[in-house]
Amino acid sequence: MKILARMPLAIIIAFSLLLAGCLGEGEKSLTFYGDDIIENVAFSPFVLTDQNNTTFNSSQLDGKVAVFAFLFTNCPDICPIVSANLKYVGEQLGEDFGTEVIIITITVDPWRDNSSILKEYSDDKGLFWPHLTGEVEELEPIWADFGVGLEVVEQNGTSARHHPEAYEVDHSTGTIIVDREGKQRVWWGDLDWAPDLIIEDIKSLL
Repeated sequence: MKILARMPLAIIIAFSLLLAGCLGEGEKSLTFYGDDIIENVAFSPFVLTDQNNTTFNSSQLDGKVAVFAFLFTNCPDICPIVSANLKYVGEQLGEDFGTEVIIITITVDPWRDNSSILKEYSDDKGLFWPHLTGEVEELEPIWADFGVGLEVVEQNGTSARHHPEAYEVDHSTGTIIVDREGKQRVWWGDLDWAPDLIIEDIKSLL
């Protein structure tokens, strides 16, 4: 106590501020414009196929901020809008896109969305990131990890290979931002998209 009492007041204050900064550095909390995913849940590793019929391993996301969207090419309304918004986001990220940030689109309609269909869709719209598909049993755990609800609505009572031949896909809509550690951090409802604010949320995780 005597030694501390003899230290100049300025040194004591500086030391206190430095100590407080060190203690608080690891406890920094982030504020997002989208919905904060409090649980910060991870997702299970996966291997799927992209629009170029190339294997995509989720390990390719390690150390990057990833933006996940769940769409399908036959979607008549919101999916094309989300794709256009994602394209804008990727363009605005500039040099960070691909090196620090990656966008991933995963189909919710694997019965129709094979690699060639996804290739046609992405080329037609000028989309430049992986569009992934796979077998239903490969996709179901991923949908579950990201809380994607999905229902196939049969039309006209027709079926093929134990699946309706004419059908629509109803699915919950949302875009999820995952941090560098593979934790889900931010959720944006597809009807609430604000591209510039999503970019801010992405940058806050870089």
